[in-house]
Amino acid sequence: MKIISWLFFAVIMFNAQASTEASVDPAKALRMIKNGNIRFVKHNLRNDGQSKKDIMRLSEGQKPHSIVLSCSDSRIPPELVFDQKLGEIFVVRTAGQSLDDNAIGSIEYALEHLGAALIIVMGHTSCGAVKAAHSTLDGSSLGTTSLDALVHDLHPRLQSFKSKKASNDYESESWANVQGVTADLVTRSKLIAEKLAKNKIMIVPAMYHLNSGAVTFRDEYRTSKVK
Repeated sequence: MKIISWLFFAVIMFNAQASTEASVDPAKALRMIKNGNIRFVKHNLRNDGQSKKDIMRLSEGQKPHSIVLSCSDSRIPPELVFDQKLGEIFVVRTAGQSLDDNAIGSIEYALEHLGAALIIVMGHTSCGAVKAAHSTLDGSSLGTTSLDALVHDLHPRLQSFKSKKASNDYESESWANVQGVTADLVTRSKLIAEKLAKNKIMIVPAMYHLNSGAVTFRDEYRTSKVK
């Protein structure tokens, strides 16, 4: 009985440890994401990964290789944009990539319990949330408490654009927001900061271009402030 109990305990501990290990190396996951967008732009999408067999296989659990934090805009579904299939990416979507505890907690869950090690923070050109935030930098209201709270989260990232004419397709403002969100994830999540400092994860800012379907990636985010 003691041997059986020990073996049972060992299996539980092994599974618990395995759940926090990266399912795919983040550099490899980034290549998969980039290649998927190339296929999307070229209209050469995969046919695998969505069969009944895949559905049944994934009913037992998930091990996504990447997390995508993106805008809720209906024109940029990450699964299509990156040509990823069932169980491959863990998606968190909010207007303008606005952050609250629910969004951050969802990302932490995928990192800590599902084994994802790559976070893509993806904005897009002509983002309505960024436009709204830019237009209310003077303190004006969008009409509801919830909408004002949403753009309030974006305001600090756009302060350098206050009283300035917007860039073409709000691309500069959207990049500023994306890079601000990327930094905020590290500031507001101890778990993310610790994993980043230990080089266990990658965070990559990205921008979807509505006029082409192509995604531009900025350099991997790093910080020397986290110990």
